Amino acid sequence: MADIHVINSIRLNNQGLCVLDEDHEWVELHKQQGDLDGACAVYSLVMAMLCKGLLTDDDTRVYNRPDRRSDKGKFLYHFFNERGMVRDGYSYVTLAKEINESSFGITATRKCPKTNKKKIELISEYLYNDTPVIISVVFREGAHAILAVGVESDDNKKITKLLCLDPACRSPKYAQWNCFVDVSKQTKSDYPFYCVNENSKDKVDLDDMLVID
Repeated sequence: MADIHVINSIRLNNQGLCVLDEDHEWVELHKQQGDLDGACAVYSLVMAMLCKGLLTDDDTRVYNRPDRRSDKGKFLYHFFNERGMVRDGYSYVTLAKEINESSFGITATRKCPKTNKKKIELISEYLYNDTPVIISVVFREGAHAILAVGVESDDNKKITKLLCLDPACRSPKYAQWNCFVDVSKQTKSDYPFYCVNENSKDKVDLDDMLVID
């Protein structure tokens, strides 16, 4: 029988998937590309920060101009206005560097274990400690950033799926995720796993990850 663990900061209710924001208001968590003006890594970053109670719902509204007199306003202006559209993808090395150099006072930790086994173990360790993880999945045509919010495991405690929020898809209405990476089997391939959402099923590999504190 499968066992599912989802980070405890999020709730599914009649409004959809919600999280307590910085103002302690229950707000919608998922951000779909089009809600914000930005690359998938920026969307995943915003969702991770909402999970950690670092932003208000108003902060995520792109047409509300950030107040650049504050450290948070400068941070939001940089990612929404100056770095919103990154056509060639957003390197997690660069993203972590820009977050850590900001005056907002949050820390981004980039991790890239050498094997997929160690990557899955590390992602699940963070999730069991109720910390969302921005992960990168790579496929033949490029890469994509999604936010891991939970795991599924089997009777032997082996992790079988990474349960994620994908900014390229519609917000979930019936579950706490709208995408999953099936890691139950690893084929001998450059792309050993399947990443599944309502639109597609793609063969992918796991790349680096980013954790926000």
